[in-house]
Amino acid sequence: MGIEIISFDVDGTLVDPDFNDLIWQKALPELVAEKQNIDFETALKMVQKEYDLVGDNNINWYDIRYWIEFYKLDLDYRELFRIYESEIKIYPEVHTVLEQLTEKYQLICISSMPREFLKPKIKDLKKYFQSVFSALTDFTQLKNETVYKEICERLDISPERVLHIGDSEKTDYLAAKKAGLNTLLIDRYQMDFQKKYPDNIINSLSEIFAKINFL
Repeated sequence: MGIEIISFDVDGTLVDPDFNDLIWQKALPELVAEKQNIDFETALKMVQKEYDLVGDNNINWYDIRYWIEFYKLDLDYRELFRIYESEIKIYPEVHTVLEQLTEKYQLICISSMPREFLKPKIKDLKKYFQSVFSALTDFTQLKNETVYKEICERLDISPERVLHIGDSEKTDYLAAKKAGLNTLLIDRYQMDFQKKYPDNIINSLSEIFAKINFL
């Protein structure tokens, strides 16, 4: 029956993930340092310790509003994102590839990140997508087999007619495959996945066209 929908992860797939580090490792510690009248390095260590205590299996770890409230910062998260929005970097080939794919396929994106983080990142890409899903906002969990199945049900599409592309071996490649989707793992930073999944690795979105004909 062939592929009808192509689904994209965001961080590491469409957008450089450095924006996340900028917020968590620079912007938030700077605000905490100013609030508590301490130096940046002390604030960074303190904030990092709290991140570790919460852990990345807890949805609060990803929630900027949680951390702003936790540290009693007098700032709206949207203002924080506006300050740093110019630092968001879309990978060079993304616009061209998405433009070409829209001629034949329905495009969606599925991210684990909260929708608050997604909005500024995909602002310049949203025109290509029929649907945008945040696993944390829409399903209160990280991307997993259940999330992919639920999205297919919402879109009234069989999983085997969906191709998902992302950079996480666990939450993109394996979870989507377990849910019955076709999957490609994008390895922009040479993480050596080629040996494990030789037929399902791409290093740039431009390589999609050569792969999709074999699905």
